Amino acid sequence: MCFCNLGEPTESLYPVPPVTYNTYVVYRGILLGGLRRLMNSTSDFEFTYTEDPNYGPFLQSVNGVAGSTEEHTYWELLVQSPEGQIIRPDVGIGCYIPKANEKIILRFGEW
Repeated sequence: MCFCNLGEPTESLYPVPPVTYNTYVVYRGILLGGLRRLMNSTSDFEFTYTEDPNYGPFLQSVNGVAGSTEEHTYWELLVQSPEGQIIRPDVGIGCYIPKANEKIILRFGEW
C-alpha cells in the first residue's frame, strides 16, 4: 500500500489542509503508476507532469495547484518509512519504486 499525503509533515505552501489518499503500486512498479491509478479511481485527486527528455517525468501540479518558476514554487517528493523516517529520494515519480507501507508525501514548497 502506498499513501499519498499532500502537504505534510513539514510546513507547506499548499493552500488547503493536508489530504491523505490510499492507493497502491504493483510489485516493483513506479510511483507514477500509483499516481495514475489514484487519479483514475478518485474524483478529487488529479495531477499533471511534464516529460523532460533527459530527466523523465517532472511533477507539475497536484489538484490544480502548479509549481511556478516565477514564484519559485514546486512539488517536492518525500517518502516516510513505516518507522517514521522521512527522506528525499534521489529519483522522481517516474523512477521511484515505493516499498510496502511507505507514505508518499507531495509537499508544495519554495526554492
